[in-house]
Amino acid sequence: MKRIYLILVIFSFYNLSAREMGEFVGDIKFKPLKFEVPEINSIKHPSGVEVFSLKNSEFPIVYADFYVYHGRKHLGKRPVEITKLLEDTWELSGSKTYPKEKFLETLEFYGATFSVSIDYEKTIFSFSYLTSTEKEVLPIIQSFFEAPYLDESLMLTTKGKLTEEIKRRNDNPTALGSRKAKEALFRGTLAGTSMQIPFLEAVKLKDLTEFQTEILKEPKRRFLVTGDYEIKSYENFFPKLDEKTNEPESELVTPSLLAENVKKEGKDIRLVTKDVNQTFISMIGVLPEHNHPDFYAIQVLNYIIGAGGFNSYYMREIRNNRGLAYSAGSNTEFQENYGTIQFFAMTKTESAKEVLSLMRELIQPKLIDSLTEEELVRAKNAIINQFVFQFEDDKRTLASEVRRRDHKMPDGYLQNFRSEIDKLTLSDLKRVGKLYFQSDKLIVTVVGPNTLESSWKGSVKVLNPED
Repeated sequence: MKRIYLILVIFSFYNLSAREMGEFVGDIKFKPLKFEVPEINSIKHPSGVEVFSLKNSEFPIVYADFYVYHGRKHLGKRPVEITKLLEDTWELSGSKTYPKEKFLETLEFYGATFSVSIDYEKTIFSFSYLTSTEKEVLPIIQSFFEAPYLDESLMLTTKGKLTEEIKRRNDNPTALGSRKAKEALFRGTLAGTSMQIPFLEAVKLKDLTEFQTEILKEPKRRFLVTGDYEIKSYENFFPKLDEKTNEPESELVTPSLLAENVKKEGKDIRLVTKDVNQTFISMIGVLPEHNHPDFYAIQVLNYIIGAGGFNSYYMREIRNNRGLAYSAGSNTEFQENYGTIQFFAMTKTESAKEVLSLMRELIQPKLIDSLTEEELVRAKNAIINQFVFQFEDDKRTLASEVRRRDHKMPDGYLQNFRSEIDKLTLSDLKRVGKLYFQSDKLIVTVVGPNTLESSWKGSVKVLNPED
């Protein structure tokens, strides 16, 4: 283990040096890192909860995540605002035994933490505590699941906070541009619906408590625990729930649905008008699901084009060589049923037209066909070396394993990831480039002043931030 950390320190030093040396980063050579994926224990609790654990007694601390598979995609006809409203109200609510601030204050007294997050797929309850205070802390946390405390005053407080967040959400052009891009790509779905103040104000306490009950009664649950724990401590922690005869109703987002949204948007540039000094440019498109055979080749090509920092074409050509952007790059997101890719740049308003043209040029088949074997090897080695950070702490290791199962990745996915990356060829990259890295299959969103409308001569659809 110490040897791995030593290698990581050296790798981190080289990575820092690369950032400092700019164009000389290409001179640094990386060899593939070798390490073993940690062994994860998995059992089925009598309550029906799947328990994933990784023992580490180095520090007398326990870290736990409780996954309940009921999230934003299960809202049905409920407004999307209810998700964030419940999440933030839970942070204040506590339990009937330890109401409101008494809940967190008592946990903090024992050196424990507790937080809640409701994402698209599931609800996550995270907590940690000192092993020596386990007998005091677990009953307090358990009281939340047995009888959480919600009341009108807490809900109104949270509504006020969220209303202010909505009013300020357009301040940052990068966040604004990414939000508007996703609204277009995920149009007609819960995933693409942003919060609105009128709908937030319309949510009643009854709506909140019903949604709360629905989440806490969801039988599909997983528990991830790491650190200095004893599994027997959780024998009575989880209530026994009745299995549902049917899966909860939920929306299904697929690549074909997203591709239709891209087609509906057409080739117009979506200009979100905002008086800013720095213009944000986004090109967003569709990728296949996480367990698709093209996943590995997409990762490598994306690293070369935009995700590799100073190693990428976007940073080298747009920022370093031409000085046209403050930042430029790309990122991918893979889910169980779909994936997305976004290319982005932050530039001066007067450079926006040139930067967008260059962003499109750098993903054309002509450039991808010109990639060299040296570039391929360098990208593969970098991705393989960075893969070790999936296991930099035990909590993240467990999350990676659960995500593999959630996304129906094959057995041995984590163990075989490096070999799957290593066997890729230039022909694999050229093939996925023609399928997914095409500028005419991307929605272009620009955040900048309305003077930009004249830059593209009629091919612009002008939007306000809240359209």
